[in-house]
Amino acid sequence: MATESVPYNLKELIEIDMLTVIDKPIIDEVLAKPPFISIPGIINLRDIGANASPFLKPGLIYRSGSISSIPEASQIQLKHELGIKLILDLRTEREIQRSPNPVIEGVKNVHFESSRAPTPIDMEKFVEENGKRGYVEIYAEILEIHRPSIKAALEWVRDEQSPILFHCTAGKDRTGVLAAIILGLAGVPTDAIAYDYSLTRLGIEPSRESLMAMLKMWNKDWGLETPGISGFSQVKGSFMVGTLEMVDEKYGGVEGYVKGELGFSDADVERTRKAIRGE
Repeated sequence: MATESVPYNLKELIEIDMLTVIDKPIIDEVLAKPPFISIPGIINLRDIGANASPFLKPGLIYRSGSISSIPEASQIQLKHELGIKLILDLRTEREIQRSPNPVIEGVKNVHFESSRAPTPIDMEKFVEENGKRGYVEIYAEILEIHRPSIKAALEWVRDEQSPILFHCTAGKDRTGVLAAIILGLAGVPTDAIAYDYSLTRLGIEPSRESLMAMLKMWNKDWGLETPGISGFSQVKGSFMVGTLEMVDEKYGGVEGYVKGELGFSDADVERTRKAIRGE
């Protein structure tokens, strides 16, 4: 017997506060449809090209949260169903040592340590605009200290043109910034990039409680009454809009960042863009 569909509005769902639980039947139905991909043990897994035609080739670039604890059957799905050839881990060495990626025969694992430790979180910066100011600063820093990883992802797509999966812990911040650079370089409009980012609100819902609990690991003094904690806990499209505005101002746009910070030539950019689009 077919399961009855549960009515929902995606645009309304992505605006739900992270402290609010989304009904399980609704989230189950959302995560069973593209761009989300349901593989046991992986949160927030999706094909960033699924809803981005003609800018991105579907089945080429995937993003997710951590894959460290996935069972063998899920590893087989990554390799054979999605055709993943490269897993790019955006986590720190400490995170990886605590929860290493599985070794999947025929799939390359790559990790580049960030150029320095990130700046400690200043919760006061997350009071304004429901967290926007704080996240724009965090994402600006990710663009700086994770340049080797961002460059490696673009070079892989440019040179190999075979499926890649990149991830961090929740698939939100480091992963979200890399996805935005790829989407931006392909020519995807800002509002669509922000929408892709905001889908993480739904992708992490099954692990929402554990991820929220991780906040206390950053600072034992943080609590629900801490000024800024509400903004820091959110996933809002405005965070990415602000980030892309910052990229325009600081680097002259995504292409300017890729050329100036990653060392790509005009020819490199064109080859990469064509590969992303599947041309």
